[in-house]
Amino acid sequence: GLRGGRLFVVGLQPIPDKLPGDADVFCRVTKLRDACILLAGHRCYREYPVHWIKRNLEGGGLSVMSVDTYPILYTKETIGRQLNVAKSKLSYFPSKGLAKEMEVVIEEMEKEVKVIMERNGGTLKIGFDYVIAAEKKSTGDSCGAFLGLKD
Repeated sequence: GLRGGRLFVVGLQPIPDKLPGDADVFCRVTKLRDACILLAGHRCYREYPVHWIKRNLEGGGLSVMSVDTYPILYTKETIGRQLNVAKSKLSYFPSKGLAKEMEVVIEEMEKEVKVIMERNGGTLKIGFDYVIAAEKKSTGDSCGAFLGLKD
């Protein structure tokens, strides 16, 4: 079984539903992307927030040693990649008419992103990545149970 050591969890704090000011454009882009993924009959991926990870690590018998966060700077290109995901799903839509209408919405969003990014010097600081370090509590138990492993 596992004995000692340190577990690192790397993640992305979920993007909120709404942000103040120009940063809200990225929240709307992610909603548009997710709508296209769902309309294509595909499943969206989800990030886990720091508080959820910490609670589950601790509930699994680990002690959280540290949480480090790293702000994310989005550019027109990184936001554009999210819109490209949305575009890539259009061919899977249940109707060509719906896909055509959504394509118009995506194109309008691309124009808005361009204006907002120019107004903000090319970057928007939105959310953060994180690294959580956890160790086995000093009870002599293995953290293998948390990881689903047998001793």
